[in-house]
Amino acid sequence: MSRPLWLALVVLAPVLGGCRIVSTQELADLKNPPNPHMANIDQAWQQKIVPQIVGEARPAEELMRLLSTASDVDSACKQYGWRSQDENPCVFAVRVSGTVEKVDTTSRSGKVFIKDERGETVVVQLGPTIRGTALRDGYKGVSYQDFNDQVLFGNYSRTINEHAAAMMKAFNPQPGDAVTVDGVFSAWDVPATLPDVTPANITRTQGGA
Repeated sequence: MSRPLWLALVVLAPVLGGCRIVSTQELADLKNPPNPHMANIDQAWQQKIVPQIVGEARPAEELMRLLSTASDVDSACKQYGWRSQDENPCVFAVRVSGTVEKVDTTSRSGKVFIKDERGETVVVQLGPTIRGTALRDGYKGVSYQDFNDQVLFGNYSRTINEHAAAMMKAFNPQPGDAVTVDGVFSAWDVPATLPDVTPANITRTQGGA
């Protein structure tokens, strides 16, 4: 080894000793650390989002009766719903029990039509494309401030919707099935009829409407 190279290594050794080589992905992660909510989304879906909706869901008949007596959507939201930010619509959790009348899979935004205990037909999103952000916006465990990135916040919503679509695909509802769906819908005004429901949980039940 030449004397100049030897001297250079001696000088740089203390500096290089505190360094390590990282991959391109590690470098990207160091610059922009992964959001922990994105990393834990599977666990959040199973242990937090679904239990919250199931725990808060009101039977459709009860919820619609309560909403019909509300003076406006703001007061209704404070009592029976959730709004994470003033600029968002209110999200309500609802439970629909009844019998599957029809399953429409003619488009990617498939739908399940359920005749509920009130004798009315309720539309539940089937997927594989689940529209809207009601599942994300109804979840009290996160808000936009946890992301501060509109794209990432949108990705979070899309991934939650993918969980709902996967659940519905695995369940494979069929006409004649007696089911109970716990889900959410969002509204800017007090709805006169039950809007389309985004599901978080579905089970087969005995009986039906």
